[in-house]
Amino acid sequence: MRLFLLCLWCCFYSAFAKAQSPPASPQVTSLLKSERFYGVDDFNHMYYSSNNVLYKKEMGPGLNKTSQDFYDIQLGALTSVDIINPLKLLLFYKDTQIVVLLDNRLNESQRIRLSDLKPYRFFEFIALAGERRFWMYNIDLQRLELYDYINDKLVVSSPVIEENVDQMLSDYNYCHLVTQTGVASYNNYGSRTSLLPLEGIQLADFDFKELVVLKDDALETYKFNAEYKFETTAIQWEMTGEEPPQSLYLKNGKLYLYRRDSQTVVETNQKQN
Repeated sequence: MRLFLLCLWCCFYSAFAKAQSPPASPQVTSLLKSERFYGVDDFNHMYYSSNNVLYKKEMGPGLNKTSQDFYDIQLGALTSVDIINPLKLLLFYKDTQIVVLLDNRLNESQRIRLSDLKPYRFFEFIALAGERRFWMYNIDLQRLELYDYINDKLVVSSPVIEENVDQMLSDYNYCHLVTQTGVASYNNYGSRTSLLPLEGIQLADFDFKELVVLKDDALETYKFNAEYKFETTAIQWEMTGEEPPQSLYLKNGKLYLYRRDSQTVVETNQKQN
């Protein structure tokens, strides 16, 4: 009987302690001397740039960790970096309309001059859309294009997008365009599947059917459901610091917030209501 009561008390105490324990709080995981932060890959390497040089370094608090880098003065200013596939990185240089593909050691594997494509058009955003395709936003015709860069072939083009596009978020199957009035989602047939009305988005990122937006200096989360639409979720994120982040990156259930003023990357954990 005493043994039974002791076991019962232990179970009660354990449950009570768990219920009383505070949720995991955000923690500063890396000091970072950089101008831009691009994200963290599946192997816990972070990517950032300073003076137009792209760096890759293991995530962690140490400043003495070894890093790899890529730089070519002829390419112009580095506009964006797509790290959805850590074995094939995409670097986009908008001013010169050049895309560079790198391997996991930051060695160049392919260079594509978009200005050579026929007919000529100017692209505002570029991202990977699979092993041989790019998502490309054609600002001249205001269309989203899916381009086969191996065979130099336009696969599909969306109808005209009437609003200005502020940001492009994508995976291999869907592309989400952030505008001043919301987030428009497109499939790989060029068709718009849904529109999430949401004004005043400051920053946003998308990963594995989850969308996080910074709006009114607060974080909101949406889930891409089976009907290919975004719906609100019970997930909340804690955000420390007086100033809003300059960039955010969502990966594998972790949210990374970069603040240039404090030169830090913050890894924050999600919690359920």
